Amino acid sequence: NEGDIPANQDNPLPIAIYWGDDETVSPEVVNKDRGLPVQVVGPSMADVSGRLYKVYAEITGIAAADALDANDQMGGLIQIAVPKNGCIVDARFVDIDFEGIAKECWLFDSIVGVAASDAAFSISDEDLRGAHVGTLTFSTFLTATASEVSRSGDTPLWYTAPQGYLYMAVKTLGVDNIAAGKNPGVKLTIERYSDK
Repeated sequence: NEGDIPANQDNPLPIAIYWGDDETVSPEVVNKDRGLPVQVVGPSMADVSGRLYKVYAEITGIAAADALDANDQMGGLIQIAVPKNGCIVDARFVDIDFEGIAKECWLFDSIVGVAASDAAFSISDEDLRGAHVGTLTFSTFLTATASEVSRSGDTPLWYTAPQGYLYMAVKTLGVDNIAAGKNPGVKLTIERYSDK
């Protein structure tokens, strides 16, 4: 409008801001009672402010009714899609077969060699030196109706996953016998730092 002072290095803030587009201008000045219209484009505010990412990883590769011994590999190597840089702030083992047996979940930032399910758990020295991110232990279980859950005390656990995946190998610390369709899983809550 005529008489308005343009914003520049000598006058960094405009005198007044008006509603409108290139063709129409409302005579109402933007102020504390009439703010600028804003459209959020991109991630939702929940994603931006909380930066929390949740994922559930079922432990696959367990033969139904196969009795696992203490210190056996449980299932195969599990690939979990995660933010590339983050911190596991909460980890829970979900036991829907009501076994209630302690577990160790070993996490890696790349594919590693693991034993077959029901064989003695084994990780190479090279994989421990290079790819090992950390280990989540689960020992105390809380009982629901016909399932149990255990929360790990090994969090927070910071990690970097260059390919956007963590890989998990599970060791059972007791004798498990998982029924068909009752595979356990691990639920992770991750604070995302960056996907770059």
